[in-house]
Amino acid sequence: MTRAATPWPLIGALYLAGLIAATQFAKIALTLGPLAERYPEAPVAFIVSGVAVMGVVFGVLAGGITASLGPRRAILIGLGISAITGLGQAALPSFALLMGLRVLEGAGHLLLVVAIPTLMAGLASDRDRPLVMGIWATFFGVGFTLAALMIDENGSLGRVYLAHAALAASLWGLLALLLPRGFAPPTRRWPSLADHLAIYRTPRLFAPALGHGIYAALFLALVTYLPAALNAPWLAPVLPLAGLGGSLLAGILGRIFLPSQLVWGGFLAMALLFSAIPFMASAAPAVAILAMAVSGMVAGGGFAAVPWLNTSPEDRALSNGALAQLGNIGTFSGTPILAALGASQAVPMAVIGGLLGAVLTLWAYRAALR
Repeated sequence: MTRAATPWPLIGALYLAGLIAATQFAKIALTLGPLAERYPEAPVAFIVSGVAVMGVVFGVLAGGITASLGPRRAILIGLGISAITGLGQAALPSFALLMGLRVLEGAGHLLLVVAIPTLMAGLASDRDRPLVMGIWATFFGVGFTLAALMIDENGSLGRVYLAHAALAASLWGLLALLLPRGFAPPTRRWPSLADHLAIYRTPRLFAPALGHGIYAALFLALVTYLPAALNAPWLAPVLPLAGLGGSLLAGILGRIFLPSQLVWGGFLAMALLFSAIPFMASAAPAVAILAMAVSGMVAGGGFAAVPWLNTSPEDRALSNGALAQLGNIGTFSGTPILAALGASQAVPMAVIGGLLGAVLTLWAYRAALR
């Protein structure tokens, strides 16, 4: 779909729905202390990962389901699931039921993170599409930051979860009115496990996901351990903000450079910057901040690459499904790997990961363009 003008109010409403998806992680991660007190004999840390597990296992299927439903219905269903499961969580039921609600919430989360960027890309004009995708790339960091500012760890768990459910329900009502009907009607069969093979045999569908998976593994691991590795604990809140700034910058640079260039070039620049850190003495933290900003450009370029490589809403949904799947795999794997290596290996891991990301994404995007 080609549009002369971008409907920015609707883009803004969709971004707000993305923040609802981000806070599905944040609301649990930021209340783990009170949860441990409420369920003293239960492994409460697994409540955070319940949503991510759905992404690892069913990311590609979520892309197929979104392509079958159409993004409008997928978004409304995702918000509906978020509101209902949040309401159930607010009652603080038994741990087993709470865990079940989190897994169900993961299904809603997947629909949102696949359908929202698919629809945003279709609504944006050709000129604005890279900027819109760059803005979307910030949704997780912004949502987590806002939740951290708003959630009082000593407050009521039920009140926090009820507030999230109410916000999801409010966005459902708003988007039910604003979302265009008939956009990308379902034209595709329901997905099957064979979709995994089909997607990962098609470079234009998996190339953005490949870069995003490597980025996610590096970003979370480095944000966690780089402050300790550089003996600069003040970097902890700064590094994620640098990444957000880089993602927004990618949206602007996307009007000049191709998304593929932002991805593999960003990985290469990231590796070069991190390789200079051992020689920078007191300037090392500043170089690390710049390197993390460059990593944000990788994320923004990857999201922009989905609509750039795929013109149909169906293919964009499938590609976003793969992106969600490999992104969750990266989130799961990066931090444990660096933890096993030791925090002192954060910079070498960043250099090796950046070089690997540059080589693999350069190959994948060239294959996609062929």
